[in-house]
Amino acid sequence: MNPKEERTWSTFIHLGGLIGMWIIPTVGNIIGALVLWLIKRNDSHLVDDQGKEAVNFQITYSLAVIAAKIVENILYGIWSVATFWSRPWWNFSFTWGWGSLVQILWLLNVIFSIVAAVRANEGRIYRYPLSLRLVK
Repeated sequence: MNPKEERTWSTFIHLGGLIGMWIIPTVGNIIGALVLWLIKRNDSHLVDDQGKEAVNFQITYSLAVIAAKIVENILYGIWSVATFWSRPWWNFSFTWGWGSLVQILWLLNVIFSIVAAVRANEGRIYRYPLSLRLVK
């Protein structure tokens, strides 16, 4: 594989997580990066390395989203009970920014994936911050 193809496939793998995230939320990001990496991992060391990075980050992102949803549901339940008992039943409203943790994680995924794709397109190795190294 020539260097231009290496950079192109590395870029596609990083963007595969973003595309997969919009197709199948929570797990599509893993599938998108994983499928592209599995197709081309034996053709180039750069593609193999960046594919592992992308898959590891997308797994980390999905685990963080699941944890954030659990925390938000617990907080919502506590807030709902507290609000219900402190106000009359006809004045029950929910005004807290529901889903804000997941939205922050989504934004970080978009930013880090785009930065990784740009670096991969330049032929540079990119390491995602706060990524668990699960696939070695």
